[in-house]
Amino acid sequence: MLKQTLLPIWSLLFGIAILTMASALQSSLIGIRASIEDFNTTATGLIMSSYYLGFVIGSLVVPNWVKNVGHIRVFAAVASLASITILMQSVVVNPWFWMLMRMGTGLCYAGLFIVTESWLNDIATNKTRGRLFSIYIIEIWASQTLGQFLLNLSPPSGYGLFILTSVLISLALVPLLLVRTPSPTINIPEKLNILSLVKTAPLGVTGVTIAGITSGALLGLGALYAKSIGMNVAEISLFIGASYVGGMLLQWPIGKLSDRQDRRVTILWVGIVGAISAFIVPLGNGLDSEILMMAGMFAVGAFTFPMYSLASSHINDQLRPEQILSASSGMILLNGVGGIIGPLAAAAFMDTIRVDALFWFVAALNASVAIVALYRINYQPAMVIEDQGDQIPVALTVSSVATAEMLVDADSSIAPVEESHEVEIKL
Repeated sequence: MLKQTLLPIWSLLFGIAILTMASALQSSLIGIRASIEDFNTTATGLIMSSYYLGFVIGSLVVPNWVKNVGHIRVFAAVASLASITILMQSVVVNPWFWMLMRMGTGLCYAGLFIVTESWLNDIATNKTRGRLFSIYIIEIWASQTLGQFLLNLSPPSGYGLFILTSVLISLALVPLLLVRTPSPTINIPEKLNILSLVKTAPLGVTGVTIAGITSGALLGLGALYAKSIGMNVAEISLFIGASYVGGMLLQWPIGKLSDRQDRRVTILWVGIVGAISAFIVPLGNGLDSEILMMAGMFAVGAFTFPMYSLASSHINDQLRPEQILSASSGMILLNGVGGIIGPLAAAAFMDTIRVDALFWFVAALNASVAIVALYRINYQPAMVIEDQGDQIPVALTVSSVATAEMLVDADSSIAPVEESHEVEIKL
């Protein structure tokens, strides 16, 4: 059944992999090139934050575009614009212009993922959706890792990597346009009162927001950090790639562990270990140990990147299936806002303290999640383990309404709530 589902959409999965690879390459390339061009850390933080601002805007406006003109036209339009924005950054090297282009890139990638994910969701059946979603997530993590190693193909000081990124985006466009599948429909979720979500689910909201801040800081400024301490391009690709590998390898076992116990306990110890792990990289820098720094980056990714999946699954445990889509749109927005804040705040710390403050900042954020989790564990009794749904891993680039639709259908084990009562979320 799964094989029959995969064969007709191989080109769709191929296109997603190429897009994700290009996104990971572009993120590190911009950080390295900003350092080469002597942009200060604050300017680089603004550039990286602009991507998340564009992504949030795209997540809000692109569904309406799709509704008006269809998936194929929107995909073709935003892919073309994404190719243009990266090429323009190689032509006009100015921090303010790069901010504008990165915002445009973020908007375009929101459109690309909304189209591809909703298409994938439409093709899947209830029997294949869970496994198909897992394959999709693994593919994205692997592509993000491979994207880092493309940095070694050409000097970041030239035009080559900018052109390669543009070529990859354009290449992803070709197979997706040739898929012989009827265009799917996309449902725009009802508006969500964010303040109500914050009041109802403080730990979950804290987790998804801080996950955005930490990933925005690490992925936005990690390459700049590595360049600042003297790493060459090959070392930078390994350094950033180690975090992706850590997140990919441990996301699944951490999720499975959270399914077998009070999920708040898993969030607690993941936050603690993530905070401790963040100190390994600066320690390795101080000891001039490249191996220790790589191991530290692996550990940071392993115990920082899974936080969004844990927090969002913790919220979803208490909701009816029809409520998840609305709640997910709010979580996506909060995570995107965190992504905007992360590079800005981390850059300020790196400028005012020292470059190692990037990881001190990440450590403090992970510790804050652990503190909130500990408070909620003591404040609110645990829910019955059997009432928890299975945790679904989420990759760093998966931040669209379409993914929320997949979560609704994939997680069929969510405990039902009586229709005549208001939902009570125990956190």
